[in-house]
Amino acid sequence: MKNLWFIPTICAISSLTNQVQAQEMGTIKGLVQDQQGIPAANINVRIASATGIRKTDPNGIFILRNLPFGDHRLIFTGIGFQSDTILVSLNETHKELRVLLKDSDDQLQEVVVMGRKKQSYVNTKSFLGSKIESKITEIPQTISTVTKELMEDKQAFLITDVVADLPGVTQFSAYDDLTIRGFRNGNETGFRLVNGLRSGYGYGTSYFRIPLTLNLESIEVLKGPGAALFGDISPGGTVNLNTKKPLEEKRHSISVSAGSFNTIRSMLDFTGNLDDEKKILYRLNVGHETTNTFRDVNARKSVMIAPTFTFRPTANTTINAELNYSNFDGYLDRGMGIRGGDFYALKRSFTLSQPSDYFKVNDISLNASLNHRINDQLSFNANYMKFIYAENLSEHRTLNSFADAPLNTVMNMRYIQKQTKEFTDNVSAYLHYKGAKHDFKYDVVGGLDYVQYETDKRGHQWEARSQTIDGKIVPLTFDLNNPTYELRNPALYNRLPLAQFFTDYLNSSYQTTGVFIQNRINYKEKLNLLFGLRYESYGDNRKFEGAQYEKIKQAVFLPRIGLTYAINRQLNYFASYSQGFIPINPMFVRNPENYGRKEPFKSQTSYQIETGLKTEFFNQRVFSSLSFYHIERKNMLVNSGQITDSGNPVYRQNGRVKSQGIEFDIKGSILPFLDLSANYAFNITEVMESDLKLEKGMVNANAPKHLASLWAKYTQRQGAMKGLGIGLGGQYVGDKRMENAVQNIQSGEMEWKFWPSYFIANAAVYYKLDKMSFAVNANNLFDKYYFVGGFDYTRAFPGSPRNFMTSIKYTF
Repeated sequence: MKNLWFIPTICAISSLTNQVQAQEMGTIKGLVQDQQGIPAANINVRIASATGIRKTDPNGIFILRNLPFGDHRLIFTGIGFQSDTILVSLNETHKELRVLLKDSDDQLQEVVVMGRKKQSYVNTKSFLGSKIESKITEIPQTISTVTKELMEDKQAFLITDVVADLPGVTQFSAYDDLTIRGFRNGNETGFRLVNGLRSGYGYGTSYFRIPLTLNLESIEVLKGPGAALFGDISPGGTVNLNTKKPLEEKRHSISVSAGSFNTIRSMLDFTGNLDDEKKILYRLNVGHETTNTFRDVNARKSVMIAPTFTFRPTANTTINAELNYSNFDGYLDRGMGIRGGDFYALKRSFTLSQPSDYFKVNDISLNASLNHRINDQLSFNANYMKFIYAENLSEHRTLNSFADAPLNTVMNMRYIQKQTKEFTDNVSAYLHYKGAKHDFKYDVVGGLDYVQYETDKRGHQWEARSQTIDGKIVPLTFDLNNPTYELRNPALYNRLPLAQFFTDYLNSSYQTTGVFIQNRINYKEKLNLLFGLRYESYGDNRKFEGAQYEKIKQAVFLPRIGLTYAINRQLNYFASYSQGFIPINPMFVRNPENYGRKEPFKSQTSYQIETGLKTEFFNQRVFSSLSFYHIERKNMLVNSGQITDSGNPVYRQNGRVKSQGIEFDIKGSILPFLDLSANYAFNITEVMESDLKLEKGMVNANAPKHLASLWAKYTQRQGAMKGLGIGLGGQYVGDKRMENAVQNIQSGEMEWKFWPSYFIANAAVYYKLDKMSFAVNANNLFDKYYFVGGFDYTRAFPGSPRNFMTSIKYTF
């Protein structure tokens, strides 16, 4: 008993010690990074036993002050990351720690609700391949992507500035006009989706206007026919422009740029929440550019304003609304003539435009979406887009022929003045049902798409090919040896009767309705089977000469099947079959003689068989794909470049064209300090049957066999040079056949010519200091004279000479 005195003594000492420790306070300072070692901003940090929340700053830093000594459980949460809990023992006045958060890979959205928080060259998810957000590795077709981070690193202002970073894609001409897997995608052969809905870009006369990138989150291309998902579309691929969506946390940036050709740009990107509960989110993108371009008489000004709002009235309902206004004031660059058959006889700046010409475009679109989750298994989605394109054009352009052929030094010209509008409406509504039974999971999507396109009947165009001088009729020509640029007086020009093709254009009014169902079955998280079927009903309502309105209908069933199999966590195998369809315009069926053909033209059909591998490495920091494909297309419509006396273009058809090739693509952070985008494509697109015997057996127009691109960015993340970065890259494009045969200078016979292959090198220097970042980009370092594409000797499109662009960006 007498030894029990020590018990209260020990208790007293322990109590005194606890009191001393309770009085001692400390600070926890931490750095939160993603799996790539990049600081993670706006991450929520809270102590499990407390109610307050801290957020990491733009450098990923957080500080928790006045904490008592002892154990503290810290909880980290943030959009795009998996939640994490860390136990920290605080037994000193200042403790530092480093936290690595894993990217969240299981938070798939029903519709594009939230903006993409992840900042890298990699995009692991997409809506493009299945109407609902899916992992790209589980989609049985190739999807190539360029993210906003790569666009920013390259200071890309137009979508054509990053075409090289999409494997198997190259420019057909200098417009919004591409070649994808050997097939043209633009004008009458393709359109651009915006958030999965058909926009006015890329189709009709609007393909002259190249979309801007400043409000884009990413550019995607679904390779091969996308008809089972989106209706009539080019078999080479479907281009989708994903716009930036609001973020829950506030993030603001302002940037200004200046560079070659008297170019000045300014851009801002503001996003955040408008209420404390974060039910109303916003994003505002505004941009401006003024530039002379490298082409003579071809200055332009561009302005875009794009506000977006997200409203979440309940946990089960989300509404998005997006308005996009764009204005362009400049010239329509019709390329240049090839003098005397010598590609390099004229300067790259050479142009046919006159100082009195102009090209003014306004386009505006409204994009709205509704997602309502009925229960845990069933949800309803509805999307709508209204797109209006207005064009006012005055131009001097080639008549697509030489007055002194085959010497090719004097070009026949024509003057065109045009005012027109185009209207595109989209409605897409579908139900999504998610179910599971035993080892099987399935996603069933069924719904309806409706698209209506029409032109303004009040539009007008007039054309002249000669002028009257001193009572004499003189043809309009342009001497490549002695060019003249002056303010022209169109009142002296002799108007031609309105061409029939423009009358047909003004009468354009089509509606297409697609009813679709798709089932994706997942077995044990390994095997995915996809079955899709679409019924497309296309109707074109036109008023032909001497007749009332006629509606010519075309309908088709479009199947799609595919599978993916996860060989392991990093490697997925895929295979698929899909069909394509492009209805022929009724004017080519009812009155083919107006377009240089005796019998009616035929509708275009296609199919693709594709297989390959998709991989993800280093915790999804790197994505790569390898694909093999075979595409066949029948009855491809080709503009011959010739024009009838009445002003109509002459068309022909390729009976059958076969495309086969291999594509490889890799993007991501190979190391925390090294970002990479590289691709290679080998393609042979051969004309098997054609109305033009000379063309049979040739490769398809503007379809090079070899395409390759590389961009690598190194960033110093530690030491005295922290924040300094260097970018290096290049692009190779093989030779491309002209769309139209040209006349041999010596023999006078018609033959095919090829645009020469080329390689251009690019570089950049970056520096980031706190909230400021600086960049200098140099393009075409070796000043290579090259052609991005073209039609023939009368319409060639040279690439830009060596140029520089500097930028300063402030983020807050």
